[in-house]
Amino acid sequence: MNQRKKFARQIALIIFLSGCILSKSGAQSSAGYGIKLQAIRGSVYPHDKQIKKIIDQPVSGAELSVEFQTLGKKPWQQYNNFPIVGIGAVWLNLGNPTLLGDAFALYPYLNFRLLETKLFKLRVKAGMGASYLTKTYYNTNTDNYQTLTGNTAIGSHLNIYFAGGANMEAPITSGVSLTADYTWNHMSNGSVVTPNTGLNLLNAFVGIKYTPNYRNAANPQKQEYPNINRNIRWECIASGGVRQLYYKDKMNFPIGSLSVAAYKPLTNFYQMGLGLDGFYDGVFDGHDSKYTRTYLQTDELKNKIRAGISWRHELLLGKITAGFHFGLYIYDPIKNLEPYSEANIKPLNKPLIYPYDIDFEDGWLYTRAVFKYAVTDHLLLSVGLKTHLQKAEFIEWGVGYKL
Repeated sequence: MNQRKKFARQIALIIFLSGCILSKSGAQSSAGYGIKLQAIRGSVYPHDKQIKKIIDQPVSGAELSVEFQTLGKKPWQQYNNFPIVGIGAVWLNLGNPTLLGDAFALYPYLNFRLLETKLFKLRVKAGMGASYLTKTYYNTNTDNYQTLTGNTAIGSHLNIYFAGGANMEAPITSGVSLTADYTWNHMSNGSVVTPNTGLNLLNAFVGIKYTPNYRNAANPQKQEYPNINRNIRWECIASGGVRQLYYKDKMNFPIGSLSVAAYKPLTNFYQMGLGLDGFYDGVFDGHDSKYTRTYLQTDELKNKIRAGISWRHELLLGKITAGFHFGLYIYDPIKNLEPYSEANIKPLNKPLIYPYDIDFEDGWLYTRAVFKYAVTDHLLLSVGLKTHLQKAEFIEWGVGYKL
């Protein structure tokens, strides 16, 4: 229970950090707001063999959101072609009332312009917030994990919520538009509470947007802003957190990471970087566990350390930076201890890149979705979700310094 309380505090911090998008958006036009109501129809993506067995009916639900058109009064708004800032409230019936139940989410998001004509507007949507799921593994009153009679996807009621996809808007009449979205939505707790295979949804939205004060709504106006400095930037972030390995163990383990990266701004709104990442994961301590994915017999520091290089892509949104990193492990002793079925028979000696099944081993590729907020010109706060393909490994809470 203490672990769930800690995670609830983490979710509250995520809401605060995500809310900075709204507070720093500078939309500055109450006349420019729109109210959008959309129906949702979709499906749970069977990214895991355990998830396949608990998928029943299609996902359905609704989203109510409020959107504000940025006007270019902040440089980042103009650099990003005047995106729309919104906040959405979502209800989803996950298609299996007994095991998956319903999900509720609240999240801020941005809609970035791709194409705009008199007939329709096409945008890219990205957002992050928090979700609440009515059913978890612990609601099912069963410990029989092997027969999958429980909800193995989610171990906690509170979870992170990601949204990413495409958004279309077509005017019908003055102040009224037809809207349609197609998004990927993800809910998980980053293995803070297990089981946590997470839920990946592919959802289609259709609805109506109404702009009450459309007659007085201001249009974005381009202004003269200097280009951002294109010099190489350096950044160092130290992060920490906690995770569980297996729900039957009921044990919590510390995690940590240290990243050093160089970034080159290629435009006024995008930077590319190359980083060195070091990770500490306390779950690999050789403890007696019923989880036999990894062949560990001793508690050695070398098995808790991984290192890699990452190729980084980040959007620049004023004080906020949001991005996605792709990493390759260059030091990873765990790869030769997975999968258990093979490592238990003979020693493994895998190359840097090798074929693997994500259901049985982590593999050579790691990714990170990251959200950073600049407190000062040099000090920043960071939250990241590290994954192996579609499987979340842990949440990183960090403090950094940039030059």
